[in-house]
Amino acid sequence: MQIGSISIPSSPVLALAPMAGYTDAALRTLIAARGADLVFSELSSAAALSRAADGKQTNPKATDSIIQVGAGGITGIQVFGSSEREVGEAVARLRSLIESGECKARLIDINYGCPAPKVTRNGSGSALLQDEKKVAAVAEAAVKAAGSIPVTAKIRLGWRSKNNVQVARALEQVGIAAITVHGRTAAQKFSGKSDWNSIGEVVRAVSVPVFGNGDVKEPADVQRICEVSGCPGVMVGRAALSNPLFFSQARQYLQHGRFEPTTWNDKLVFMREYLALMPRYGLAFHLAKELSMQLATGLRGSAKMRGELMKAKDGPELMAVMERPAGARKGGEGLPPS
Repeated sequence: MQIGSISIPSSPVLALAPMAGYTDAALRTLIAARGADLVFSELSSAAALSRAADGKQTNPKATDSIIQVGAGGITGIQVFGSSEREVGEAVARLRSLIESGECKARLIDINYGCPAPKVTRNGSGSALLQDEKKVAAVAEAAVKAAGSIPVTAKIRLGWRSKNNVQVARALEQVGIAAITVHGRTAAQKFSGKSDWNSIGEVVRAVSVPVFGNGDVKEPADVQRICEVSGCPGVMVGRAALSNPLFFSQARQYLQHGRFEPTTWNDKLVFMREYLALMPRYGLAFHLAKELSMQLATGLRGSAKMRGELMKAKDGPELMAVMERPAGARKGGEGLPPS
């Protein structure tokens, strides 16, 4: 796959979705080491990045922590905003940081997909899909400010009704280098089923690479969404939080039609590595608690464990909670894949 100047030999290309509160630099580092080609930061506010660029940001650490880049994989920084000026200034700041070597990201992604009210009430995220000209204007501002750095976009099928093909074509025309399509409208949020056939409509309508997203819950779903939509790339979100081996298992399944299941011990190893990386990136402990509760998905007695995890005050206490069932289960044999 070619995304602007970036060549990725994998087929399909596998990407970790941007997820607020989860996809920090430590998590991205570990997921890249386990098979993800692309890893995206959580959403970063164009308004905040713009204020930081002109010295008006009162708390630059709030954005600086988001745009940190971990080791491994190709990192994209995702930006949301509805103002062409602010998005352009935000991307210009990122470009400056990337070109100076302060930020090791390789591409910038514009969010047109988030349906959360705190994002859409300001006209950002999926709210932009209501106006295809506005979609194009914001993207064009980002592309111009980025210079040679590829700019990609993440969209949904539309706001309330579908305009996925029109939006995708508008994005391609202003220079967007790749498009991720979540197969639901903004009105659906995460209800119903992701429409992989509608993702295929975008694949056939544009010449830039398209990533399919939505309801990729099991490693075998990677092959299924590619077969249904024809997409050359797949973006995975929460399934990779509850199963950190998701991407490597998807590769196994594509090559051999089967994969080694995830054990509880695999999740313990992942959690220990995450805790060890947190100081490097200055991450707050509450992020570890949130991740540990995702990892508990699929474990018998997970509801009780989550309550105990929330009470943990530090890494050793958190690991003590997680290790109790591992000892009782002799390392986690029989834990189903998440």
